Amino acid sequence: MISEKVSRETYEKLKLYKDLLLKWQKAVNLVSRETLRDVWNRHILDSLQTASYISGKKVLDVGSGGGFPGMVLAITGKFSVTCVDSDRKKMLFLSEVARVTDTNVNIITSRIEDVKTGDFDTVCARGFSSLADLIEITSHFAGEGVFLKGARLQDEIEKAQSSFCFQYKIHQSETDDRGKIIVVDSIKRKVSRET
Repeated sequence: MISEKVSRETYEKLKLYKDLLLKWQKAVNLVSRETLRDVWNRHILDSLQTASYISGKKVLDVGSGGGFPGMVLAITGKFSVTCVDSDRKKMLFLSEVARVTDTNVNIITSRIEDVKTGDFDTVCARGFSSLADLIEITSHFAGEGVFLKGARLQDEIEKAQSSFCFQYKIHQSETDDRGKIIVVDSIKRKVSRET
């Protein structure tokens, strides 16, 4: 149960977040409709579990969408989070969540490719892009990535390894039997040997 995993203050803020999500979902497609019946497990707890794998305090959430996992991490108060997404309506939603929950979070409405600089310890993402693309567009921001992935993770790893060398650990998701969390670090681009 989520109330056992966080402080009472954090739990109350997460409840406000859930209520705002359900309200805004009617006008803005923040999450998949099928998941609305179980917002706590499918989105909030799913995001909250990433906190265990993040080293450092400064987190960049790429493709934040409805705020998962970035806004959940920010609400815990344990991290300094920057959420980046190009969808203006979704970022307005996150601004409202930050206001209502009194959460300190940096919200940037932009494509991640257009964000040139930043000092972060960890990049996180959930359902944003393939592992190879995530590494390609985010590895210059931080030395570590924590990504929520699905059943095809092994294929994504093999594809990413064709362009990059990296170390990784895979953890089973606590909220989805098919879900995985991959922690990636020591990333280096492979040198092509064209002759």
